[in-house]
Amino acid sequence: MLYSRASGVAFAHYPKTGGTSLQHWFRQAFPDARLLVTDNPHLPVRPALEMIAAERGHAPRRPWLPWAAGPQTPAPCLVVGVLREPFAMLVSLFEYWRTFPFVVEPTAAFIRAARRGSFVEFVRLAVVDGHLPTYEWFFDVEGPAWPHTRLLDFQSLEAAIPALARDLRLRQPPALEHRNAHCGTRDLDAYRDAAASLMDRVHAYFGWYYTRGAGLAAGTLASRAA
Repeated sequence: MLYSRASGVAFAHYPKTGGTSLQHWFRQAFPDARLLVTDNPHLPVRPALEMIAAERGHAPRRPWLPWAAGPQTPAPCLVVGVLREPFAMLVSLFEYWRTFPFVVEPTAAFIRAARRGSFVEFVRLAVVDGHLPTYEWFFDVEGPAWPHTRLLDFQSLEAAIPALARDLRLRQPPALEHRNAHCGTRDLDAYRDAAASLMDRVHAYFGWYYTRGAGLAAGTLASRAA
């Protein structure tokens, strides 16, 4: 998670959802922003906020959030994240790991499936064996942070970022720069054909996205999120 203590804004980076571009945008918009864990930009919301609470001197047990009720607690931290259609995200992650120039070849089965195995094997590990977190787990949906969470739609980031900047009252917001070619549009038909036997599992595993998350991020459903 990228966190600006001065502004009370955090960016939770789910893999292959435009996070490289948004991290760059956040660092420009909030110069004090830093990764809570320097070698892990993909820290889920709950452990990230537990770290923030610990840094601010809160007890590790209840209340665990930095804005939990109390006379000396700071103002709420806004958590921003992006949702992307899960199958397109899986394809992007597969292609990214398949070509990434690792200094040391990874040993994790999920990454090795992308490096040396088939797309079907990769998807099976992701959604049958659960190697990839769901959006609702990653963003702690309906947890204590949920009322202070703003989810954006990957397909409409160009329009969403100016609206976010206005809500954050940024006087001179930076432009969003596309900094990762692997997040671009691609033809998914061949991948759908290859993983046809697992498409129902993909939709079931990411069921919250298809039934509610996509609508929340696109702004077409009412939400508790800020």
